[in-house]
Amino acid sequence: MPTKLDVEAAGHDDGQMVNRIQNSIESSPDFIEQVYRRLLESISFGEMKPGERVRQSVLAERLGVSRQPISHALQLLKHQGLVRDAGKQGVEVTPVDPDYVVQLYEARTSLEAKAAALAAARVRDGIAGSADIRALQSALAEGQRAASKGPFGQAGVAALTQADALFHSAIYQLSGNQVIKHMMEGQWPHLMRSMMAVLDDPTDRNVPSRAWSEHGLITESIVAGDAEEAGLRATSHMQRAGVDLARRLIASHPVTERPDGGQPSEVPDRKHAKSAAMQPRAPSKRSGMSIEA
Repeated sequence: MPTKLDVEAAGHDDGQMVNRIQNSIESSPDFIEQVYRRLLESISFGEMKPGERVRQSVLAERLGVSRQPISHALQLLKHQGLVRDAGKQGVEVTPVDPDYVVQLYEARTSLEAKAAALAAARVRDGIAGSADIRALQSALAEGQRAASKGPFGQAGVAALTQADALFHSAIYQLSGNQVIKHMMEGQWPHLMRSMMAVLDDPTDRNVPSRAWSEHGLITESIVAGDAEEAGLRATSHMQRAGVDLARRLIASHPVTERPDGGQPSEVPDRKHAKSAAMQPRAPSKRSGMSIEA
């Protein structure tokens, strides 16, 4: 018969085993990915504000995990430029950098136009899957419904931002170009943070409806298999969106902070930002928080 000491020793060993198992689970790639995704979502949708100090103990308690997966996830976010070291304050959410966003839109314009043209070409050639076409149309309908509900609070703006990301992701999928899809998915957290500002612009309440009207035209061209027009419409949309974004961000950010943690730079003036990000558009040939282990 086991003695009391034996039982206590066994209980102690069981406790150590539970701790080892828990530590093993929390250090597993899948678990860290869950924590990372949750923090990424919080930053992208503005739940964690730009410049906000990140306290690992608070995040661990909120998510119901230890600090170990939080630390791993923050390293991934730091590599993406979404959090940065803040000296003795530890880590903070990286402020939105208008200059970086302008440059991002310069690059994005070409990629979005190419993706739309490729998607239309695949529809025209009968290569595109019907499920991918329906996914694009469904994303458009969902976004248009969200845009019709204004005025928008933070929840409404977050819904619009998510709908925008899903719409463009559907185009990437339909394009069949995995390189464009991969390149753009890595930048969407930065785009979503900046879009949270422009979609809630009190000086222009027509931004959401204008964006989704343009999305409708792009979808129309893609589904019709018109690659040239799809590319032109995507280019026009990105140029207009970039101007709106630069105007809004420059108005609300007097000094830029690099996402890679570099030194602040001077914000380009509005005229420079518009001309740098947006060249005159080509004419269209037609008008018109818990974690599961």
